[in-house]
Amino acid sequence: MRALIVSRVYADPSARGKLRALAGLEVAVAAAVPDRWVPAGLDREQQTNWGQDGGVRTVPVPIRGNASADADPYWHARTVRGLLTDYRPDLLQIEEEPGSNGAAAIARAARRLKIPYVLLTRESLPVSRGTLAALRRNRALAGAAGLVSVNQHAGRLALRGHPSLPHRTIPQLGVPLPLSVERRPHTGLAIGFVGRLIPEKGLDLLFRAAVKLVGRWTVTVVGTGPAQEELEGLAERLGIAGRVTWLGALPRSGVDQVWPSLDVVVAPSRTTARWIEIMPRAALEAMAHGIAVVGSAAGAIPETLGDGGIVVPEEDVAALAEVLQRLHDQPEEHARLGAAGRRLVMDAYTDAAVARRTLEFWHEIIRATA
Repeated sequence: MRALIVSRVYADPSARGKLRALAGLEVAVAAAVPDRWVPAGLDREQQTNWGQDGGVRTVPVPIRGNASADADPYWHARTVRGLLTDYRPDLLQIEEEPGSNGAAAIARAARRLKIPYVLLTRESLPVSRGTLAALRRNRALAGAAGLVSVNQHAGRLALRGHPSLPHRTIPQLGVPLPLSVERRPHTGLAIGFVGRLIPEKGLDLLFRAAVKLVGRWTVTVVGTGPAQEELEGLAERLGIAGRVTWLGALPRSGVDQVWPSLDVVVAPSRTTARWIEIMPRAALEAMAHGIAVVGSAAGAIPETLGDGGIVVPEEDVAALAEVLQRLHDQPEEHARLGAAGRRLVMDAYTDAAVARRTLEFWHEIIRATA
C-alpha cells in the first residue's frame, strides 16, 4: 500500500514514530509536512529537512502564514497537487482539522484526482464558525472516505452531519513504552502531577484533596504556567507547601527521571466552555511506566484510562481524596493499577499499536472504495 499523510505534526522528527511503524508494516509512507515549523517551547522557526527517515519519505511543502501548532496556515496548493499526482497514493490521510484552510485545499485536490482520503479530527468541543469555514468543513467531510477521531467526543461532533461516514477512534500519536519499569524506594504515597499550570488542569483540586489525607504523602509537580503563583499561594494557605516539590518544565529525558519516584499520577482536569481534555498524554506516559493513574471524568480521560486507571467525578474533591487515601493505605492496589495501565498502553497506545489500528482501518476504506 502507498499512503500519504499530511500534517504539521510530523515536521518534528520525534513525532514520526507512528509513520515509522507503518513503514515497518510494509506500507510505503510519505509525509507531507510544512517547510518550516516551530519546536515546542520555542519561538523561532526552523526549516524542515527533505529525505528518508526510518523508511518514511518526508516532503516539505511551502506554507503561507504562521507555522505554530495553533495557527491555520495555507498549504501551497500547486505543490500538494504535484505531490498527489506524482506519488499517486492508494490512500491519503489528512491530519489537519476538517475545517482548516489546509484540509480544505488538500481534500479538494484529492477529490479532483479521485484519490480516497481519510480525515483526522481532534476538535472535541462545538466551535462557532463563520459560513465559509463551516462550508469548508462540510465539503471536506462529505467527500471523505473515512474519519479518524482522537477521542469519542471529536467523533460525535464530526459525525453529526455525516452519520454514515466510516469512523474509528484512534490516537494520532503513540506513546513510548520503556522496556522495563524502575522504582525507587520511598515512604508514604508519592503523588505526581504533570501538565501545564492552568486552571483547567485542576491542580488546585489535587491540593484540596491531598490536605485531607491521613499519613505520609508528597506531591511532585512537573510543569509551569500562568497559574503557578496562585497555586503556590494555595499550597501555603492549605499548610502543605512543605510536601509539594515544584520541578518546573522538564524535557522528556527529565520527566523520565521523575517517573520511578512516583506511585500515582493524578489528572484532575475540569471541562470549561472553551477547553476540554482531548488526550491526557501525561497520564498515558505514566501508565507506560507502570504508575497508577487517577483522573477526573473530563473529556477523553475516562475512555483513555479504561480499566487501566481510576476515574472520579469532575471537581469532586472528596471522591479524589477517598481514592488517594485508599492507594495510600493499600500499596498493592497502586501496584496492581500500574501493571494494568502498562498492559493497556502496550495493547492500544504504543506507536506500533496505533499504526496497526490505522492500517486496519485503511484496508477497510480501500476495500469499500474499490
